[in-house]
Amino acid sequence: MPTDYASPTTNLSTLDVTFWFITIVLLVILLLLLYFWLNRSFKRGPKTKEVTFIKKYYLERNLYVGILKIFDEFYLVVVSTNSFQIIRKFEEYEVNNIIAEKSTFLETFSKMLKKDKNIREEKNDDKTN
Repeated sequence: MPTDYASPTTNLSTLDVTFWFITIVLLVILLLLLYFWLNRSFKRGPKTKEVTFIKKYYLERNLYVGILKIFDEFYLVVVSTNSFQIIRKFEEYEVNNIIAEKSTFLETFSKMLKKDKNIREEKNDDKTN
């Protein structure tokens, strides 16, 4: 009769199953980490210093007005999910005034439109004279 009942017996197939199970679990964890990292980095888009949004004012969930900097020029733009439109070009001192102010969006937007209207009226007056 065999008397080695108390000695632990491990056969090769148990070690094989444990090794492959741990390997697959680690691989799944690695793939999930890679997925979340790639997802986070692609949502932000590529980072460029030449084209950046200086300030955004959300009008609706997918619609906002913003100040866009392209190289050394500034533009007031309207952006939605399907369109992008440039309203006017800014000078650097105008952008600095807007950023320095702690005013609400409506005040800032109305000031910009009034300036634009005054400029157009001056051009029309110059043409008629």
